[in-house]
Amino acid sequence: MLAITPASARAQDPSDTIKIDRAGTFQYERSCNNIYTLYVTSTSARAIKGDNPADGTAWCDGHAWLRVMGDSLGEWRHDAREVKLTSPNGKFRWAYIKGCSTCYTYIVYP
Repeated sequence: MLAITPASARAQDPSDTIKIDRAGTFQYERSCNNIYTLYVTSTSARAIKGDNPADGTAWCDGHAWLRVMGDSLGEWRHDAREVKLTSPNGKFRWAYIKGCSTCYTYIVYP
């Protein structure tokens, strides 16, 4: 059975800095200065990897990684900058984001 942690009790990678943590939106900064953002609703999920807007210098090799739970748990998808998925029937129940294949995974609910 999959254990689910409510956002208020969120565990995190000690080297990550969580910037935004609310229903449908999650953003964190990795120690390599990239910002990762996840937006999720019942009909769409979007994971974005961006540079730190404070100084623009980032050096993460990782991608934006996204995985969603709809009727079943989907496969991980990733891209150097952005991954978008849609559920026309509104079946997304939660989504995961991470910044590399072996990085800490965060769960976000719509």
